[in-house]
Amino acid sequence: MFSTIYTHEVKTWFKKPLFYIYAAVLFLLSLLISALAVGVFDSDNVTVTSAIKLNGAVGIYSLLGFFAILTYLLIPSIIGGTIQRDFKNNMHNVLYSYPLTKWNYLLAKFSAGMTMTLLIIVTSLIGITLGFYLPGANEELVGPFKIMNYLQPFLLYIIPNVFFYGAIVFAITAFLRNVNIGFMFVLVMIILQFAAGSSAPTMDDSYWVELLEPTGDSATYSQIKYWTPEEQSTQLIPITGTLLYNRLIWLGISLLVFIGVLFAFNFSQNPTSLSLAKTKAQRVTKKNFGTITKVIMPQATQDLSFLGQLKTAWIIAKSDIAFIVKGWPFIIIASVAFAFSLLTMLITGQQYGTDILPKTWVMLQFAGGIFSTFAYLLIYLYTGLIMDRAKAAHINQLVDATPTRNWTMLLSKFIAMVVMIATILLIVILSGIIIQAYNGFFEFELPLYLFDLYVINIWDFIPWIMMSLLIHTLIKNKWVGLIVLLVLAIGIPPLLGAIGVEQGQFIFNQGAGSPSPSDMNGYGSGLGKYFTYRVYWMLLGIALFALAVLFYRRGMGTSMKERIAIAKARLSKSIIAIMAVSLLGFFAIGGYMWKVNNIDNEQISGKEQEELQVNYEKELSKYAKIPQPRLVAVNTFMDIYPDTRDFKAGATYTLVNQTDVAIDTLHVNYPDRPTEITLDLENNIVKDFEDYNYRMYQFKKALQPGDTLIMKFTTENKPNTFFDNNSPVVDNGTFINNSIFPSIGYSDQFEIRNTQVRKKYDLEPKDRLPAPDAPGARDNNYIGGNSDWIDFEATVSTSSDQIAIAPGYLIKEWEEDGRKYYNYKMDSKILNFYAFLSGRYDVKRDEHDGVKLEIYYHPDHDYNVDRMMSGLKEGLDYYNDNYTPYQHRQARIIEFPRTGGGFAQAFPNTIPFSEAIGFIADVDDEDNDAVDYPFSITAHELAHQWWAHQVIGANAKGATLLSESLSEYSSLKVLEKANGKEQMRKFLKEAMDGYLLGRTVEQIKENPLMYNENQQYIHYQKGSLVLYAMSDYLGDEKFNAVIKRFAQQHQFKGAPYPVATEFVNDIKAVTPDSLQYLVTDMFETITLYNNKVKEATYQELPDGKYLVTLDAQVIKYRSNEKGKSVYKNIAGDSLTFTPEGKTKALQSLPLADYIEVGVFGEVNDDNGLEKVLYLEKLKVSEISNTFDIIVDEKPIEAGIDPYNKLIDRNSDDNRSKLSEKKSSTTAKE
Repeated sequence: MFSTIYTHEVKTWFKKPLFYIYAAVLFLLSLLISALAVGVFDSDNVTVTSAIKLNGAVGIYSLLGFFAILTYLLIPSIIGGTIQRDFKNNMHNVLYSYPLTKWNYLLAKFSAGMTMTLLIIVTSLIGITLGFYLPGANEELVGPFKIMNYLQPFLLYIIPNVFFYGAIVFAITAFLRNVNIGFMFVLVMIILQFAAGSSAPTMDDSYWVELLEPTGDSATYSQIKYWTPEEQSTQLIPITGTLLYNRLIWLGISLLVFIGVLFAFNFSQNPTSLSLAKTKAQRVTKKNFGTITKVIMPQATQDLSFLGQLKTAWIIAKSDIAFIVKGWPFIIIASVAFAFSLLTMLITGQQYGTDILPKTWVMLQFAGGIFSTFAYLLIYLYTGLIMDRAKAAHINQLVDATPTRNWTMLLSKFIAMVVMIATILLIVILSGIIIQAYNGFFEFELPLYLFDLYVINIWDFIPWIMMSLLIHTLIKNKWVGLIVLLVLAIGIPPLLGAIGVEQGQFIFNQGAGSPSPSDMNGYGSGLGKYFTYRVYWMLLGIALFALAVLFYRRGMGTSMKERIAIAKARLSKSIIAIMAVSLLGFFAIGGYMWKVNNIDNEQISGKEQEELQVNYEKELSKYAKIPQPRLVAVNTFMDIYPDTRDFKAGATYTLVNQTDVAIDTLHVNYPDRPTEITLDLENNIVKDFEDYNYRMYQFKKALQPGDTLIMKFTTENKPNTFFDNNSPVVDNGTFINNSIFPSIGYSDQFEIRNTQVRKKYDLEPKDRLPAPDAPGARDNNYIGGNSDWIDFEATVSTSSDQIAIAPGYLIKEWEEDGRKYYNYKMDSKILNFYAFLSGRYDVKRDEHDGVKLEIYYHPDHDYNVDRMMSGLKEGLDYYNDNYTPYQHRQARIIEFPRTGGGFAQAFPNTIPFSEAIGFIADVDDEDNDAVDYPFSITAHELAHQWWAHQVIGANAKGATLLSESLSEYSSLKVLEKANGKEQMRKFLKEAMDGYLLGRTVEQIKENPLMYNENQQYIHYQKGSLVLYAMSDYLGDEKFNAVIKRFAQQHQFKGAPYPVATEFVNDIKAVTPDSLQYLVTDMFETITLYNNKVKEATYQELPDGKYLVTLDAQVIKYRSNEKGKSVYKNIAGDSLTFTPEGKTKALQSLPLADYIEVGVFGEVNDDNGLEKVLYLEKLKVSEISNTFDIIVDEKPIEAGIDPYNKLIDRNSDDNRSKLSEKKSSTTAKE
């Protein structure tokens, strides 16, 4: 009987168009996405590059996982539909009368559904595979074909996950006979999956999330999160640890669910009810058969006027709204979304384990992203459900026979969907207010919530509601309609991108994204453009709505021919007028946007930008070595007009020929805005490469060695409109740097660096930065371009209610014509690196050791001003004591809006600081796991006054070791001085994680620290970790003495600029022979450890002391530029060790390393810090090691490298709780 039912079900599915539609859609989407991933469409689009082989196990897992989510959404209609078909067609009464065993019946039904679902995913897998080998695919992105790379993700994830989702959906449908509830379950589980995926990486201990997340994604992330490109390309995903347990747990749960269905199911007439209230049956009594009562029926009235139809639409809409919001599926989804939003808001914005204050704009960030994705999914689904309500209740013909207009029926559905979205957005408000109140933050800003969600964001959803109404009108099957909508939303944008369509006005409902609010600057200038796009798409939506009215399903006609005929008959003057007006407006606004984007402003596609960079190098790089005069002085002005968002600026450049040859041509890079340039030498423009904004002025009389050239220029923004913003000026908090000014000589910053792209265009391979010993590498610093140290003066003007700031000291301040003017002048030379700021600020002032300290902040952002001021003071103390004297008489922090970026940046004695990264931090001084990052970032940026603004590295590999790494190290030492060494573990752990995660997405090659090519994960995270470790090994005094001598030797020096190799050589010179390996490991190579505590015990000794026995494993290895691990040194030597009971030997580089071993006691109740009972660096020369340590107090925990000073991909196993050992042991001190 099993085979008979199973075969019948499979054959039935093969006869249904729905199966082929599902399979075709998944196949084509898979083919398209994989083809895009390997560059098949590169001829029409920007070149696709990847450091990993996309057909490795990790690549297939990622691609297949995306399409699996789409398939999970189909499970209710396939697996649930397989058993629901009997109920839907009222065949269950007949079938249940046959001599069937429910086991055979259910097993056959479920197996058939599983088979068809897996076949659909197989078509996706085939599409992915074929996409890799289409003509035009980049062979460098595809590795050798290995069947296990495909089988492992399919067997390990797809089959168990389909079984899990299928078993529960099958159970829901079998008992409730409602596929829609099954779909809601899938949607809820996907929400939970995303919640787990977003929370697990931010958790200190994600063990339980990894076990309990049903799809295994969190556990997989834990296994491979630090994998390098080489490992991602070549290795299978290891089925160990939490991933193995996760798969077994959820396979077991799925089996239990299905077995439960087998036992609990019965061949009953009626479905199980979810209602909590039991309806009492009325007893049959004589009263039931009383006399006939006359009933007066109400007089029915019909109002077919326009106003009457609107009232009817609202009445119908109320019924649909109740169906949605009172239904258990929506209640469950809303509850899960509510819990998810609470969780996400709770962890949003953490840095170094420290919260940020739950400002309303922080809470509103959750309205986008994943939350919006689920809102769209609900639109696609519920539109189909409410369109299908009458038919599902078998009253569609009655409804169709009413005199209610088609547009009235559709308008009611539209209203219901808008109310549903408004209800979902209400979750964001409630969640935000709850989180704010939970954190004791009562600045709720309810008007901002309402404006952002109900005036701005809700318009993002409305065009899709209209599109959904049309699709579900045209397509009878709601599941096919859902798939079509998903294809339109997910498949069409990348397809259009593949053929070079990038402008938002040609991609449905795209364009300007929803503007984000800032406390300082509100929504800025983005609202005009945003609402223009919203009106544009709304007009198209109205046309789609009118089209849906024409094709609205009513009556018995079902063929497309019949429906077209009916639509023609419905085409009235009013519909024609509505469509004509909406489309006319749509095309009129579209034409305007096209003009602004492509005529008023030249629109450059990604492909054109790439080709522009290629041609720039091919045509202009021949001028790279042409001698040019050096910039030695800048006298500039900047007029800022916040009310109109305009600026006008200019400067006088003083240029000197510092070469020993005459210069006959000046090469100028000028900004892409109205700019006028004049020179004080008679000249002609001999070439003007307008595509590259590169101009060549030939002097009639050459500029001789030592001669001076005066260059003057003015520049201003193109006119702003309500739609188009052409200026960096904002209403409050303008921040403009000198990158908007002309520069001298050819710059290689515009060149393409990716090796794969360079190869495609026949460009020679070129590193991102030249080697330190390359010819000419030390002629320029890495910031100032064709300049060294310059004299600087600036006059900045702004509106009367703002303060304008530039580097230097305020010489003069005056007011003229209702505007304020500020004249700043620097009393010493600075880099050619400066900025202009303007805003409405409160100012906190102080003085420390003769240095004036100022913090310019938004009046409502005084939360952490004292911490920042403390960071300035502590930093000045440490840097003055350990390095060289501070070169300025003042230091200033100036806040700028978060919409300008989430960073801080150090200019001479002036530090612009985003409102998002320190001003609203919620620092808990009693939380030892949190970092006071307003203090820390302040100390880092202040350190740049030494490391960049005193000592600046050459434009060569390793340059940022001398700026970013040293600044980050300096801030760590200030933080350590303020908070103690015990609190550094959290920061070092964060730094190590940042480095290890950064190297997993390296697109070109990883370099050793001393040769890094401005790679942030290396110079920030690894740099700080390495320098802190070196100071620990050598001692602060010795290490800081090296830094001080280096600063004294190179401060304010020009060419030849210092390089990182010199700094490393200085370190090497003071490093004892026993520690020379550290220099090699930390600076010259990419070296990692795998340190692990195998066992840790303690035993109380007769004298009251404690013997701690620590068994630890130490493995050291190197990595090449792609991340391949190497366990042998240059001579081919290595260590091996085979653990007891294992057959595979462990390998390590030869060891003679000094590694810290620590023993820790109870946490101190006074400061919440663990007590250090023992902490020493012990020499390690073997992989397997046993340490016997005697301590005076009862130990709790022990570890190897317990403070994470060595780079270890799994530092969580460096420590272990101690267990008591009862047996007698002889200890060695």
